[in-house]
Amino acid sequence: MTFLRHSNRRCGFNLLELLAVIATIAILAALLLPVLERARNKAQQARCTSNLRQLGFAWVMYFTDNNGRLVESYPVNNPNAWVLGDMTKPSEATNTTLIVQSKLYHYNNSVEIYHCPSDQGVRVAGKVRPSVRSYSMNSFMGARDANTGPIPSFADKYISFYAKESDLRKPASLWVLLDEDEKSINDGFFVPDPTGRMWIDFPANSAHRHHFSYSLSFADQHAEVWRLQDPRTKQVSSAKTEQSANHDLERLARASATLK
Repeated sequence: MTFLRHSNRRCGFNLLELLAVIATIAILAALLLPVLERARNKAQQARCTSNLRQLGFAWVMYFTDNNGRLVESYPVNNPNAWVLGDMTKPSEATNTTLIVQSKLYHYNNSVEIYHCPSDQGVRVAGKVRPSVRSYSMNSFMGARDANTGPIPSFADKYISFYAKESDLRKPASLWVLLDEDEKSINDGFFVPDPTGRMWIDFPANSAHRHHFSYSLSFADQHAEVWRLQDPRTKQVSSAKTEQSANHDLERLARASATLK
């Protein structure tokens, strides 16, 4: 007669073993999450730089088609500005039609290239709202009425604006478009201080925006990523913040305009 014997081997884990497994998984996750976050930031930064490079190509094609005349950046009552729309106005912040109507859209039919993938949106009336555009143009690029005067008003020792491609003395050293911070962006007209004393508008300077770095496209069609070095830059949260001797501010100033 055959008797069935029950195995004494237990199945599964006891509580201590389960806790050990959970602890191991938690440690691995803690080690992997920063790596994954850095990889995500790198991917977003690469996409952002690619967007600005493509917009830079469109900017070049525009003046090639218009006898060397640069697309205008001055936005006030100007339908010829490179892009329309104010990102602080809810009805315009999400309006892709304003992108489609832009002067550069004809050269690259993509709405997506106007938006940084790490841009979380603008805060309007206490609420964060998504926005269709993250980039703005150097206010010195493109002609405007000379009676407007220098912008900013104390930049009288600098060339007021570059109307034509031939006006650009050192195109590799002059930026055209950059990644602007959500706390700064409104219209597509980025006003730098060529004297390097004040952040009037300011580029992306948040941890979630490529870990305190931003991308720029230059007049010779190349693009760069600039990492913020001065700790004070990370504290900027409003327009017209004075920070003399700030390395980041001075670097952007040198690339914004040239003396008369």
